[in-house]
Amino acid sequence: MKQKNSTPRKVLLNDDVLNFSVNVIRDMLGLKSSSNVVYNDKTIIHHLLNAGVSRTSISNVSNTCIDAPSEGTIRYRLRDLNLDMLHQNLNKSLKIHGFKTVHNKFNQFAIDFVNIPYYGKEENSGDTIKTKPKQGTSRFYAYASIYIILRNKCYTLAMKYIRKGETLKDTVDFLINEITTNGFKIKELFLDREFYTIEIINYLQNRKIPFIIPCVKRGPSGGIRKLLTGKKSYSTNYTMRSKGNEATFQVNVVVKYSKGKYKENGVKYFAYAVYNMDLPIKNTFKEYRKRFGIESSYRLMNQARTHTTTKKPVLRLLYIGLGLLLINIWIYIQWTHLSTPRQGGRQKVTWTFKTMLKQINRTTEEKLGFHNKITI
Repeated sequence: MKQKNSTPRKVLLNDDVLNFSVNVIRDMLGLKSSSNVVYNDKTIIHHLLNAGVSRTSISNVSNTCIDAPSEGTIRYRLRDLNLDMLHQNLNKSLKIHGFKTVHNKFNQFAIDFVNIPYYGKEENSGDTIKTKPKQGTSRFYAYASIYIILRNKCYTLAMKYIRKGETLKDTVDFLINEITTNGFKIKELFLDREFYTIEIINYLQNRKIPFIIPCVKRGPSGGIRKLLTGKKSYSTNYTMRSKGNEATFQVNVVVKYSKGKYKENGVKYFAYAVYNMDLPIKNTFKEYRKRFGIESSYRLMNQARTHTTTKKPVLRLLYIGLGLLLINIWIYIQWTHLSTPRQGGRQKVTWTFKTMLKQINRTTEEKLGFHNKITI
């Protein structure tokens, strides 16, 4: 009896994952060591990756791996890293996998911020932002990113380090230009409530970029609160004014009934600033929920972010950038190497980001000589 032909299983070795990651990172860092150095470029990147995927510090890797370079060696080899150049190279690297796999470049995008706590005195005074105390500090380094909302290919395509004196509009303008000048077109843009400002709304409308932004209820009465009435969802025009400036835009008011969900009852209102979006009013709430994927990318990034107390913004940007880059690599490998094209869509693959990090961790520990005993 003849056996049915079966599709051969694809094998992805730990070394394959590591080498793929190293090649992308090496191009981004532009390391050019001489042939007689004790620690070559690969070893430096192995060290950086191990610190990230094990969520520890550069110095701790040096202390626990007998073949790893010292913390001072790592800093010396990265001494020529320039903040502007790293910023530029990182954004190029983040787009690499999107270029290769996103064929239809007219898509939905989301922009959001991530704040990383900072303790101590800054090297660049004024670059941190001050917020409500959290995690033992009120000072944070702020970063923004733009994320493509596309099933199985949710890449972070660009990120920005927020500097002293830069406005919200500067950040949005930078991220939008990063993707539009590289061939991507914005079908819809989803922004968080902190982008609900006159400046941002006018900017996006002037550039004719479709968007959804949740409206912020300010003050005990008036403003948006006046629109939160009735039993049915509806749309209206609204003019927001502040300090002599104003913006007129469409507001979709979505009415939802809790019906005992989360032990709540009654009517709930959700108001969204909307521009050039062709969708039923009642679907605005569901459509906006697509934005939450960008918050997941930050949670994943923190699983691969090196712990540091450095005052150097360029190193902090590097460690965050490596985390986001590893997520893109994980998505790309799944799509191009593991998932199998078939009728009705590609075959799903169970290969989590955490599994990939474990693979990199174990392989880099082997290469760096992780201690398997304690000497007293």
